[in-house]
Amino acid sequence: MARKHNNIDDYISGCSPRVVPLLEELWNYVHATLPGATEDMQYGVPVFLNADGVPVIYLFGSKRHLKFGFLRSANLTKPDGELRGSGTPSKHIRVVPKNPIDRVKLTNFVKQCETIGT
Repeated sequence: MARKHNNIDDYISGCSPRVVPLLEELWNYVHATLPGATEDMQYGVPVFLNADGVPVIYLFGSKRHLKFGFLRSANLTKPDGELRGSGTPSKHIRVVPKNPIDRVKLTNFVKQCETIGT
């Protein structure tokens, strides 16, 4: 049975040590890039809400990588080919420790999340 996490710090500390530093880095990145972002635990993972209270981003840590996900990817401009996942409306970027993240593309998607739901 999966462990229920009470908060984001608890979630991150329960992840594989291989991805913990990256989760912490991306948690800080979201707060620095998405003005007014708040956070919550939803669906068992950390979720970030934009300033309007709309859930827009999630982080999911696995053993060897993590997913930086967009809960409303259908609202993003140019997501095709950049984001993974078969589901609609949620897609993600797969992030592997020690592999560089394209911050320009990531920032473009995160900044679009500011106005989703307004």
